[in-house]
Amino acid sequence: MKKKNERTRTWGSRGSPPAAAQPLRIAAASDLQRVLPKLVERFQASNGTTATLTLDASGRLAEQIKAGAPFDLFLSANVKFVSDLAAVGLIEPESVQPYARGSLVLCLHRAVSDQVRGLADLGRPEIQRIAIANPEYAPYGMAARQALERSGLWSSLEAKIVRADSVRQALIYAQHGDAEAALVSHALAVVPEVRVLEVDAALHDPLIQALGIVATTNQRDRALALAKYILGDEGQAILQESGFLKAGASSRPSVSAASIPRDLPTR
Repeated sequence: MKKKNERTRTWGSRGSPPAAAQPLRIAAASDLQRVLPKLVERFQASNGTTATLTLDASGRLAEQIKAGAPFDLFLSANVKFVSDLAAVGLIEPESVQPYARGSLVLCLHRAVSDQVRGLADLGRPEIQRIAIANPEYAPYGMAARQALERSGLWSSLEAKIVRADSVRQALIYAQHGDAEAALVSHALAVVPEVRVLEVDAALHDPLIQALGIVATTNQRDRALALAKYILGDEGQAILQESGFLKAGASSRPSVSAASIPRDLPTR
């Protein structure tokens, strides 16, 4: 089974910027793969700030921050990883804010999509591999396991489970046919090779996604400006257009903008 490595990409002007204008270094959950470049590009258009994006499972990024990785802003797929870092002084506690709520969906490779109508059908013999992000460090993997456990299916399906490095990797497995099914982020599941079924949100803990400014940043003002943009009207509208919900919402997103009312401190 082939794996596609998570990538670090720089968005913005070409060439090497002067030292005083180095790109913001953003550590971001893999479910932001589609939407974060758009957020950064829109922010850059009004602010001029470029950014380097490192996308991976949230828990793996948290470990990198613990090890001293030079990030400026962390966007996690859950609140816990950001709050845990804040508790030990690695994220500014007052900067921790929810920016979106994610949704879990079941993706089916087109070869088996007609045989599956819900989670219970994952026990069918046609389904030999079910990809999920590793629950040890990926919030969507944790949610996938919870959904199968609360459905009473985990024990019977565990032998079929393939643990991917990230939620995006799990989707790629289903997209390429390396797994017949995958439990992934709604915001990522926009590929032609799969059929998408909703998963009852009551089957897993809410996927409240949070951000925080890394305490060691030397670009706090710029990191703060980007965080405020993501939390503001335009940033929230882009997130909702890309399949995310408002942090406090429990239904499918609309395209109307809505800001999170609590503001970040400016110090």
